[in-house]
Amino acid sequence: MRILFTNKKNKNNVYFIVSWKHRIKDKKLLKYIDKFKFWTWENFNIKTIDNILNNGKIKHNILVFVRNNKKFNEDIENITAKIWDIIIKTNQKFSLSFKKLKINTKLQEYFIEFLAHKLYKYTEFKKDKNKYGINIDANIDENIIENKIESIYFARDLMNKPWNKLNPDTYEKIIKETFKNNKDIKVKIIKWKELYNMWAEGIYSVWKWSIHEPRMIILEYTKQKWNKYNALVWKWVTFDTWGNNIKPTNYIEDMYFDMWGSAVVLWTFKHLVETWYKKNLICWVWIVENKVSHNSYLPGDILKMYNWKTVKVWNTDAEWRLVLADVLSYVEKQYDINYIFDFATLTWAAIMALWQKIWAMMWRNEKLLKNIQDMSWENKERFWKLPLYKWYKKLLKDNEADLNNIVQWWAGTITAWLFLTEFIKNQNWIHFDIAWPWMTKKDKNYWTWGSWFGIRLIIDILKNI
Repeated sequence: MRILFTNKKNKNNVYFIVSWKHRIKDKKLLKYIDKFKFWTWENFNIKTIDNILNNGKIKHNILVFVRNNKKFNEDIENITAKIWDIIIKTNQKFSLSFKKLKINTKLQEYFIEFLAHKLYKYTEFKKDKNKYGINIDANIDENIIENKIESIYFARDLMNKPWNKLNPDTYEKIIKETFKNNKDIKVKIIKWKELYNMWAEGIYSVWKWSIHEPRMIILEYTKQKWNKYNALVWKWVTFDTWGNNIKPTNYIEDMYFDMWGSAVVLWTFKHLVETWYKKNLICWVWIVENKVSHNSYLPGDILKMYNWKTVKVWNTDAEWRLVLADVLSYVEKQYDINYIFDFATLTWAAIMALWQKIWAMMWRNEKLLKNIQDMSWENKERFWKLPLYKWYKKLLKDNEADLNNIVQWWAGTITAWLFLTEFIKNQNWIHFDIAWPWMTKKDKNYWTWGSWFGIRLIIDILKNI
């Protein structure tokens, strides 16, 4: 890991300064702190002091001045971003001790998780590996937090693998290898012929003779045989060209990122079953390629879905909802489900409405939705509910089929959800449209190289429902 929980000391240190500056023994630092004053508009400020040691090496000190716990919570994203900038610039390892500091446990966890994810960098195919990092001595359950961070790093490593290194075949091998030693987990694989025979034409048609066969991977974690399952659902397109509505340059180059949600679901599942989770949990990942071939599905095709409803294809890029519709129908028919959460980079409309830092979510259970939304704003993985105006469902009607798969331009996120409601009845189902925060990578103040967005919130949801 790039972050370690240890009492090992490095020569470089991060200090949090509020009312506990007497904890710092370095007299030169205390002298500097005594002279420092906040401006009236500042909630926090970060300073660096560089000292030359006797051996001629530079000692780096990062001083983080915060008014109080409340201001720390409000600005924690910006604080970790600025600390990250310094650590990257110096390319050094730092130490930080939370022991004896008046920072509550939850804020310690948030800080550690945020900073760890900022320190992430994908280096699998690079000669130069990371030399920077931070060793932390904290008042928390270090094993659980460390497992959570490692799970997120694994997910981000998967997201960054290009298509020639990660496809349906190789992904299946990774999943089997990951869970092979856990006796509480059953791994089931359903390949394309079985999908075809059970009329799952949503997933089958999206694939339609791309190089690697589609498959459904089911992970069953059973701790209480008499209870229902909680379900995590994800559909992964390993590479998305838009099918016959092919993507132009500047939109297609990074489409191997399109599998982020599957990594979120899988490594959330991994963290839960390896740590504290004691309820039944089931995870579905449907894996498919949406690529042009001699037999690709076409605009105007009519598909028979798993629940026997028919759908006319108006745009081959609206493939997510076709696959997800079949997934939801299958899950509900085959298993006794309590709560079900699905995650999809589903619509451009969600990006237009909520942009880089907020996901959209749709619901049937108002109380459950309110709890999740409150949790999401507390832990900084923000979701917002969109109005579900069922009158819009008439826009999905088609003259030749039961439904069409897309409504051009109008209320795209809402109508996509209304499309999915035709394929599932569960009242404890929540749909997350995660179209943009998952892959923010250009602004240094946001999380880079594919974000970690979603895993922490899903863990909190399953802990509290």
